Amino acid sequence: MRPLLTRRIASTVLLIAVLGLLPAGLAEGAAARSGRSFFVSGPGFDTCETPTVETMQAWRESPYKVVGIYVAGDNRACKSTRLTRDWVTAVHDQGWDFLPIQVGLQAPCSQSRKPGRIDPAQAAGQGVAEADDMVDRSTALGFRRGSAVWFDMEAYDNTDAACRTAVLDFVSAWSDRVRERGFVAGYYSSLDSGVADVVQAVGSRSIPDAIWYARWDDKAVTSGDGALPDGHWHGSRVHQYSGNVTETYGGRTMSIDRNAVDGPVGVF
Repeated sequence: MRPLLTRRIASTVLLIAVLGLLPAGLAEGAAARSGRSFFVSGPGFDTCETPTVETMQAWRESPYKVVGIYVAGDNRACKSTRLTRDWVTAVHDQGWDFLPIQVGLQAPCSQSRKPGRIDPAQAAGQGVAEADDMVDRSTALGFRRGSAVWFDMEAYDNTDAACRTAVLDFVSAWSDRVRERGFVAGYYSSLDSGVADVVQAVGSRSIPDAIWYARWDDKAVTSGDGALPDGHWHGSRVHQYSGNVTETYGGRTMSIDRNAVDGPVGVF
C-alpha cells in the first residue's frame, strides 16, 4: 500500500483525477479518511446477496477487508434487500471498505442471460442515465463525492464491431457522467471483452478511472501477470481471481468471488 499523503495534497490529487485533469482512466492518487485510505490494497470479496450485519462482523476474522456490494442496476441477480444506509454504516464501523457495484444495461451481444441490453442508437444517453442512477443510489447509502463506483459489464462477443462500439459509447458516457457528479468511475468486465476494449480505447476516447478485471487464474495479484499494460490504471485496479468459492469464518458461511484490490473504494 502506498504511503498516505497529507489530507490537503491527497484531496487535491483526488479532485484533479475526478475532474479529468489527468488522462481519464490513468490517474493515480490517495487521500486520508478517518485514519483510512480512499485507496486500499489487500484482499476483498463480493457476493450476490447482501450479507447480514452479523455475518459481516463474523467475517472480520477473515483475511478480507473490502466487500463488493450490489447497489443498483435492473440486471442484478440478487436485489440486495438488506442493503440500507444503516447497513453500510454498521459494516463500515466494523472496519470494512466497499466497492459499490451497478449491474445495469449489458452489451447488445452479451453472453449473459441478463435481459436489459444497450440500444446502440441510444448508448450514450443510456450511459448517462445509468450513471445518474448509480450516483443517486450510492449517495442515498451515504457514499460521498470522491467514492469509486463500479459498472459491471458481463462478457460479450467483442468480435462484433457494432456491439463493441455500442459498449464503448455507453461506458464512455457513463464514466464522464460519474466524474461530472464528483465520483470516480470504475469498470468491471471480463479481461477478454470489456477490459480488452477499453485498453484499446486508451488515448482515443474517454475511459474509466479504475479497472476491475475478471480472470479466474487463482493469482491474487493486480500487476505482473500480463493482464494489463504496465502503464494503465496503475494503483487503480481490482482483480477478480477466483469465483463461486465457499468459505466459513466465525461460524458463518458464504459463497463468494475472491478479489485482489489495489485501488479506490467508497468514501463514507
